[in-house]
Formats: sequence, C-alpha cells, structure tokens
Amino acid sequence: MIPDFNKKTADILAQRAAYKCSNPDCRVNTIGPNSDADKSIKIGEAAHIYGARIGSKRFNPDMTDTTRAEITNSIWLCRNCHKLIDTDETKYSAEILFKWRENHEKFIASTLGNNTDRIVIESQLSTLSEFKNYPPIIKRIVLDKPNGWEWRLTAELMKYYNSPLFRKLNDLKEGLYLKNPTTIEADYAFKWIQDRLNEMSRIVSPAGNLLDRLSKSWGEPGKPGDIKEIHHVTKLFKEYLEHIISFEEKIRFVNIPDKYQNLLFLFQDLIGSQVMKLASLPEDLDEIVTIANSMDNETNEHRVIRKEFVFELPKDWEKKFNKELRKLGEKSGNNSTGCWTILIIITALIIMFSLF
Repeated sequence: MIPDFNKKTADILAQRAAYKCSNPDCRVNTIGPNSDADKSIKIGEAAHIYGARIGSKRFNPDMTDTTRAEITNSIWLCRNCHKLIDTDETKYSAEILFKWRENHEKFIASTLGNNTDRIVIESQLSTLSEFKNYPPIIKRIVLDKPNGWEWRLTAELMKYYNSPLFRKLNDLKEGLYLKNPTTIEADYAFKWIQDRLNEMSRIVSPAGNLLDRLSKSWGEPGKPGDIKEIHHVTKLFKEYLEHIISFEEKIRFVNIPDKYQNLLFLFQDLIGSQVMKLASLPEDLDEIVTIANSMDNETNEHRVIRKEFVFELPKDWEKKFNKELRKLGEKSGNNSTGCWTILIIITALIIMFSLF
C-alpha cells in the first residue's frame, strides 16, 4: 500500500480543520475564491505527522504503510507550515504536531455557531478524559475512528502497556538484572516447589480468556466495538503480564537446597517463554487492518481470520521432570514423588477477526 492520504481522508481532515491551518501561530484560511468563477484556490495540505517514507521527517519504522496513511497520522496545514515542519523535526516533533491538531479542533469547536454541533464535538473530546496521559496516537484513534479502529486502538494500547513488560521478561531471561533472593529452608523446599508447580498449572488459562474477551470487545461483524471494554481488557493483559514477571522472578531469585536445583532449572522461563508469543499481537492487529483496507468493500466480501497462539511444553520436558523427581525420591529415601501432578500446558489460544 502507498502511504499517502487518499482524497476522502484529506477532505475529511480539511473539513475538521475548517480549512484553516492547524498551526496555532498561523491559522490562515487555506481555501478561497479563484479568478475562475468555477474554481477555488486551495493552499492547504494534508501533512503526515509520522513521515510517510524512509528518510522523511519523523519517520517511524514500527508503523505500517496503512497506519501511516490513516487520518490519525495527519494534520491540515497551509503549504508554508507544511514545509516548515519538515525542516526541523526536533522542534516540530510528532508530539507537538499531535497537540497542534488537538488544540485546533478544540478551537474550531468553540467557534461553531450551532450549539448542538458544539455539544456533539465537546462530547467527542470528553471521551479522551480517560486517555489523558496516553500517547497522542491513542487519543487520535479514539477521536478519528479510522477503518478498523478497534484493532488499531488495541494494538496501540498493548504497545503502550506491554512493550516494557515483554522487554523486562526478556531481560530476566538473559540475566540482565538482580533482586534480593528469597531463602527457602530445607524442610519447606519440597512444598515450595510443589506450590510453584500448582501455580504454573493455573497460570495459562487467563491468557485464553483474555483473548476471547478481547475479540468480543471489538463488536459483532458490522457493528462498532466498545472503547471502554477494549481499554479495560488491555489493562487486564498488562496485569496478567505483571503477574507472569512476578512468578518468573520467584523462580529466578531464590536460594533453595542443592538437591532441588535441577527441578528449579526446569521451571525457569517455562511460562515466560510461552507468554512471549503474545508479544506479536500488536503487529498481527496492524496486519489485519491492512488486509481489511485492501478488501473490495463493494463485493461485500466476508472473511474470518483465525490467529492461534500455541502454549506448549519444551521437547522432553515431562521426561526430564520425571527423571528429576525419581532422583529426588531416591535421595530423600521416600516415595515423595507420588504427591506431584504433572503440568500439562499444551493449549491453543485462538483469536478471531471478522472482516467485511
């Protein structure tokens, strides 16, 4: 897809800006009469906030061409101001341009002559209250609601919430930070290991439930999603990942009798490595938006895309686990291994996308 704005996007953007430049220090009219009675002069342009192509100002490599061409990534400017922002990306950062657009739309709303229209726009702007401290692209998605906005909002919220957490999981795996270890006494060590195993057996199911709830928050085919529900479920995802990190830290930062070390090693990153598979979800969602935008709406084509995340034990994990249990039973002189329940975490987490 070419990352340029189409005519419909540019026209809507210009109308939302009342054909005035969105630079608060300019606000010049960008449309006016022409010497030809059948024409008008237009000096306004739809400018990209994040650059459209590699090498352009404020280019964001993490975006897709589809998201670069969305109205959420645009601002209406006169030609002079468009050129101005592309001369100094440090002074005219993406954050500044998003703020320009937000403030300009508030300004235009305040000048509307019809009270009802003002109330409608102010009501739309009020929905931003719960996203006040979020990245500006999230606020723009909430306001502009581009095609596939439910998936775009989910993707950006998950990037905002979860990217630091997935990074921390990876840092933990690579041993890049330390915490004060918990010391487990010998007479409690067996129970502690068993508690961790039981905890792992319960820790997978919420992921599937969250994906199912997320799918439902996008709404039935042909109907809009629920902003509040999307927001709520993505926050639950964040809390779930925080719990996973806490669990992995328990396994990593512990002093336990030597005879349990091999068992403990088998537990390390067992859950974290599976949950890391969900890190690709924002990119998957952006890809879905690209597919949706490329479909021929006139054919009324209906397509369902099924995304599957498989959580599974590493190869021979159970065999190694049972071997360590047998060794532990021999060393302890009793048949304590009979108290264990083997952990089975092979499960498929499915998320569905309905496209028209």
